Order: sequence, then structure tokens, then C-alpha cells
Amino acid sequence: MWWRQGLGLAALIVLAAGCATTPTAQGNTALREGRPAEAAEKFSEALASEPERLDARIGLGISQFRLGAYEDAIRTLTEAVDRSPSHAGARLFLALAHLRKREDAQAQEQFTALRALQLEPRFLALVEQTQTLLRAGPASDATRTYIVASLDYASIWSRELAETRHALRSAQMAADAAWSRPHYYILRCRNC
Repeated sequence: MWWRQGLGLAALIVLAAGCATTPTAQGNTALREGRPAEAAEKFSEALASEPERLDARIGLGISQFRLGAYEDAIRTLTEAVDRSPSHAGARLFLALAHLRKREDAQAQEQFTALRALQLEPRFLALVEQTQTLLRAGPASDATRTYIVASLDYASIWSRELAETRHALRSAQMAADAAWSRPHYYILRCRNC
């Protein structure tokens, strides 16, 4: 029986290695490691071969935002939000790009839509506080920088928290004896 687990693990490693070589996966890695120029290049490459890839479009928009190309980010992320209105990452970075360009009404619109999504409560509290600050009057550049950094970091922490929770659930299922039993049963009739 141990050979089945080894075979399954080998198949998983092969599949994971194949996924890591796609331009979108390389772009995601570069973006997470703080290399937005490389990420933008990889996401553009992915979109050249598959223009309908939503994940690559959102990654490109976030990369453009991190590079300070706010007009490009707004264009790219608006397309993504039009295709997937419930994607929190696209809405957040679209709002942040508008905020950087001092387009507070458009930023508020995106923040309001973001608050309607089912997200981590502490993150939503930061979005609500941001809206309160923006309603109070024109924000200085220093305040805008602080808001953008706070929400960017909070989105990273929320994603990492969700990934950690998922990994813990998976580990608990793997350790649970009910999940490690064979998934077939031999039922015998009463006469056997």
C-alpha cells in the first residue's frame, strides 16, 4: 500500500513542476517575491498566448500598479473587474490605483463594492476606515501612501492567513485516521 502513496506523491510533484513553468505561475512567483517588472513581462507573455486568462490579467494589473503605471493598471484592472466583479484583488488594486491618481470618487466606488464581498473582517474594517478618511476631506500624499501600503500589506496578510488555514485543514485531514483509510469497503452478505 505504501507504493500507492509514493506514486501519488510522484504524480503530484510532476504536476506541480509543470505548473511552475507556465508564464502565469512565473509571474505570480515574481510578484510575490517583489519583482513587478519581471512579473509584468511574464503576465504579458501569458496574455499574448491566452488573452482570456483572468488571473494573468489581474496579475498584470497589480504589477503595473506596483511599477507606478497607474493609468495602465486602471485600464487592465477595469477589464478584469468587468469580467469578474467579485474578484477582491482586482477591485482592491483598482481602488488603490484610483487613489494614487487622486481620483477619490472612483476609489470610493471600488471600496464600496469591495466591502460588499465576503472578506476577512479585519481587512474589511481597514477598508471602512479608509472610506471614512477619504470622506473627511482631501487626503495628503503622505496619507495616501499610508493607506495604500496598509491595504496592500493587509491583503497580503489576509491571503497568507487563508493559505495557512487551508494548509492546516489539509494537514488535519491527512492526520485523521478516517481520511487515511482505503476508500473502498467489502460488504459481505449475511450468509457469507
